[in-house]
Amino acid sequence: MKKKSIKKITLLNLTQVFLLAMLIIIAVIVLSYRSFFQYVVENRVLSVSEIIQAGLTSHMKAGMMDKRDYFLEEIASVHDIKSIKIIRADAVMEQFGKSGKFEQPLDKNLRTILQEKKVHINWNDFDSKVEAVVPYIANSKGFLNCLECHHVRDGDVLGAVSITIDTSVYQSMVLKNSYLIVGVLLLFALVVILNMSHVIERYIRKPLSNIIEDGEMAYQEHKEVDSDKYESKEFCDVAQNVNKFNKNILTKEEQLQEKNLQLQYLNEEIELTLKETMLAMGQIEELRSGETKRHTKRVAAISILIARAYGMSEEEVKLIELTSPLHDIGKIGIADAILNKPMKLSEEEFTLMKTHASLGHDILKHSKRKVLRIAATIAYEHHEKYDGTGYPRGLKGEEIDLYARIVAVVDVFDALLSKRVYKQQWSLDDVVAFLTKERGKHFDPRIVDIVLENIDECAKIVSELSEENI
Repeated sequence: MKKKSIKKITLLNLTQVFLLAMLIIIAVIVLSYRSFFQYVVENRVLSVSEIIQAGLTSHMKAGMMDKRDYFLEEIASVHDIKSIKIIRADAVMEQFGKSGKFEQPLDKNLRTILQEKKVHINWNDFDSKVEAVVPYIANSKGFLNCLECHHVRDGDVLGAVSITIDTSVYQSMVLKNSYLIVGVLLLFALVVILNMSHVIERYIRKPLSNIIEDGEMAYQEHKEVDSDKYESKEFCDVAQNVNKFNKNILTKEEQLQEKNLQLQYLNEEIELTLKETMLAMGQIEELRSGETKRHTKRVAAISILIARAYGMSEEEVKLIELTSPLHDIGKIGIADAILNKPMKLSEEEFTLMKTHASLGHDILKHSKRKVLRIAATIAYEHHEKYDGTGYPRGLKGEEIDLYARIVAVVDVFDALLSKRVYKQQWSLDDVVAFLTKERGKHFDPRIVDIVLENIDECAKIVSELSEENI
């Protein structure tokens, strides 16, 4: 899901707030204008009705009632007055009769209005007019004493003036003013939004983007972010915090690098110590048995070459380098008389000699370390034969561990090229012939092929690590 930018989120929310505020303001203005409009129109109606009432009373006192239609016609000719009607109460009708063309007969609704003695106004916005009925109440006070002419009591309703006024001019004025106010508000909202957009761009979005880039650059170049380039205090503080954070990270990285170097050195020391320890353990057996010196080193060196050519990983190559020197560690449990006998062993003696494979396995098998467990497997299985005729368990083919299959070939290869108490050194051609003969019988055929493909290099290792070069 695509995320919105801070600028867009802020402007959207701000626009929503402004629109809501504008709707509220417009609603308040419309209601206020309507109230003002009604107030003006009602005052207009009351003013006209008072003028009419005063004029009619004056005509009556002057004895000119037959001339009042001229007066009413002049009043009705005013541009916003659509019509004027005179309504006489029953008491006035009984005393004077009908009044003329401006008279409006009484009906049920008009009688109700007269009885209430209140101004009744009916608004019709769709037709742009307002109809008002203003009761004319008898009053004995002042110059216009109604009781002088009318046979009624003080406070009785003499009648009413019905006026219809055209409100289109007022409505037009209200609409124009409303449009003007809405336009001003929209312009104000646009100015505020544009200003906020500029503020957000200059003081929030752009500095935020810059401080991320500056922080990355400062980290890569090991420099500090220039906090003075940011205008707001908040981003100055952020820049300073980025500098502190980068400084802390770089310090930790230096410490980590130093620890890694120390760890690498310790690992190398441990590996070298383990290698020398394993080699020393193999040489203990080698020295005790009286075999050719440096046999374990040659086995390790040739095993490395064969393992790499076989396609084993560097970790596996390193393991065979460490573990191959212990292949005959079990011989420390064999009696010297058998171990150093200069002639062929008897059947009973050979049976005892073969136990060195199990003895070596028993010595190493209890460890949970991978390197010693592999060493135990090599010691146990390096005398197994590919065709299943070997010892101590008669394993066959790939039942024999790969490390043991490699060491089995290398051990015999070095032994044949070396002088022992019970035999003379073989020639390289005789060794090649023997390996070829035992391919697929005693030895893994693939490993034999690798040895034969690298025969000169293998022979060179035996030569360089022989007794004569000590």
